[in-house]
Order: sequence, then C-alpha cells, then structure tokens
Amino acid sequence: MAFTQVPQLVALQHNCARGGQVLEAVLETAVRTKADLVLIQEPREEGEKDSTRSHPSFRFIQGDEGVPAKCWVAVNQVSRYQVTELKDLTRGCANYAQALEVKPPGEPSIVIVNVYDRGSVGQRPAQAVQWDNVMRYSRVIVAGDMNAHSLMWNPKAGSRRNAVFWENLITEHALVIWNSEEATRMGAGASNHSIIDLTLTSPAWS
Repeated sequence: MAFTQVPQLVALQHNCARGGQVLEAVLETAVRTKADLVLIQEPREEGEKDSTRSHPSFRFIQGDEGVPAKCWVAVNQVSRYQVTELKDLTRGCANYAQALEVKPPGEPSIVIVNVYDRGSVGQRPAQAVQWDNVMRYSRVIVAGDMNAHSLMWNPKAGSRRNAVFWENLITEHALVIWNSEEATRMGAGASNHSIIDLTLTSPAWS
C-alpha cells in the first residue's frame, strides 16, 4: 500500500486483487489515517455489481457503467477537497485509468491519475490517457499498479518488462519517482524483488 501526503492532501493507493475483504481493510486503514482519497485497482470480482461495495465514510468514483471495474477512487465524505472526474482525459481507457481534478481550498488544482496498466502485446491501456493534456497542469500525481519492471525505479530488478511506455513518459515529462527500494508486491505471485506500483509527480514537487 502506498501512502502520499502532498501537502495536507492524504491519499492511499492499493491493488485489492478483486478481494472484498482487502478493499474493506484498505478503507478502514484510510479512515484511521484520515485519508482524503483512496486510489484502488481491481476493486471487485468481474461478475460482481458495483453496488456490492460500499462504505459509510466514502463515496466511490467508479468509471463508466457496464465496463469491468479496473480502477475506483474512494473519496472521504468529510474531506475538504473538491474532487471531480475528468473523463475526457481517459476516454478509451476502458476503466484502466481515471483522471481526477482535486481542488484544495484556496490553492491551485491537483490532477491525479489512478492507473491499472496491463498487457504486454500492443498498446497498453495507460497509453490511451491524454498525457499531454494531463501534463499541462502544474501539479500532477500519477499513481497505481503499472505492472512494469525497470531499473529506472527498481535497481534490483532482475529483468526489464513492459517498461518502455512508462520509462518514456517519465523521461519526456521529467516526472519524479517517489518510490523507495521497498518491494510493492509480495506473496506467492511475486517474482524476485518486485516494484510495480509507482507514485510519480510533476517536477514542481521535486
């Protein structure tokens, strides 16, 4: 689970691996840490309805109706931030990415892109995001499960896989990588020292 605080805005990011109990635990952690936002990947099983997941402290931004859920954002009901989904920036992403405008009281907007990127053949879902328009904002956060391995963010990576798009995006826009060298994926499905969940920001916050 990634924890971001920039400044006063508190956000969590977690891939719930389609597990309801995992989602519930993440949201309870968000309540305890007074998080404003929770960026969620794989929030539910493919056959479930969106309405099967709820929490009294959060409202969900769930993407397009009728499209399998890949990304959700949970917004704390008592957060001081105004959160609006920018659907035009992620049209064609099939719910693999969400763009949000987050307005702090009396400060410039922050654009947050929540990503669950998959696929190793052809175009990856995140490539459909209108990144040039996203990067026109001065304060940008990109966070999620990129499913990519690279020495750029993991000096212990045993191989380079699915990384070209993300390496190019980071380089082209001078994005700052906030990950430590701590692995972000553990358990039976993890191979070696795996860092596939990233938190990136525009250079204004470096």
